[in-house]
Amino acid sequence: MGEAAAATSTHPYLKSKFNIGSAQSDKRNFSLAQNFFHSSDVPKEVLEAKRAVQKKKVPNILGTEPREWNPSTIADARIQKDVTTDLKRQLLKVRAGLMDEYVLKPSKMHSEKELTERQKYIVATTGKGPIGKLTGKWFNPIDERGLHAHTVADQWPDWNQSHSCHTKEDAKQAREINDRKEQKRKKSQSRNSKLDTESYVDPTTSIANINHRLRERKIDFQDLKEQFKRELKVEFPQASEERLQAMAQRLLNEKLLADEKIARFPIHHESFRPNLALTTQDRRYKEYYHPGSWKTNDIEKRSFWSCCLNYDESSRGCEHKVINPDAWCTLGYERVPGVAMAGKR
Repeated sequence: MGEAAAATSTHPYLKSKFNIGSAQSDKRNFSLAQNFFHSSDVPKEVLEAKRAVQKKKVPNILGTEPREWNPSTIADARIQKDVTTDLKRQLLKVRAGLMDEYVLKPSKMHSEKELTERQKYIVATTGKGPIGKLTGKWFNPIDERGLHAHTVADQWPDWNQSHSCHTKEDAKQAREINDRKEQKRKKSQSRNSKLDTESYVDPTTSIANINHRLRERKIDFQDLKEQFKRELKVEFPQASEERLQAMAQRLLNEKLLADEKIARFPIHHESFRPNLALTTQDRRYKEYYHPGSWKTNDIEKRSFWSCCLNYDESSRGCEHKVINPDAWCTLGYERVPGVAMAGKR
């Protein structure tokens, strides 16, 4: 009896477990409000990580939550800024709103108008009415402007969505495009009337001439370059062949530039710079005077200047003023009072 009962009983490991979407489930569709998975199916470390993240998102403005352990060894409150000792000052900041959470202003690109226009454009281009995945609203593509119409400005003519290319309008448009391209081709192939054909050199010939001149220069100054190379070999015995070649070429180029400079400017001490000393002369001068008066001293029985006590009447003044003969005269035409009164009389 015991063996028969054991044979008919089902072992626990043979029981089918219900899994969503598996062959053991007889249900295929679920409502949006129904939870597919139980909280016990979520691993423990995942739940703990989720709680930690949600707790981190909540700002601790008032400082009611315990602070995290700071591994720093700094104990000076003047350096450690996160230590708040004055609770009254902190509460005043809280009441004034200075410790509130900073909220970013919405971007202009994310305004309601911009989003609505973009949604309408999606409906117009795709031809699909429902876009509830983004907004939960429904658009009727028939009411909106379709793909064949312009979505930039209403006053623009709509695109002709016809697939025929043999109508009168199509033939006229094709002729206009062909004429435009033909005019452009003739204009590009025609010779310019202002072009001097005798002195003009095309780019291919110009590059070929430059390469030819460089080749001739290398051939003409090959002996001088080899001499530079032998002298550099003595000075730099450990240098490689490539380095000696580069240094010899640099010395040769510098010598050619120096020779060309001597040919253009044979006199070293002269230059073609303008002589600014002729046009920027400073003709200002100082004029000395005595601000005081020439009077007689009763005690010493002699005359002197009252400003500097100089006993020579023709002595140089103790003060001076700068006179610029090249300065602009800004006095204008002023009326002299004495002349005006004489005219009235």
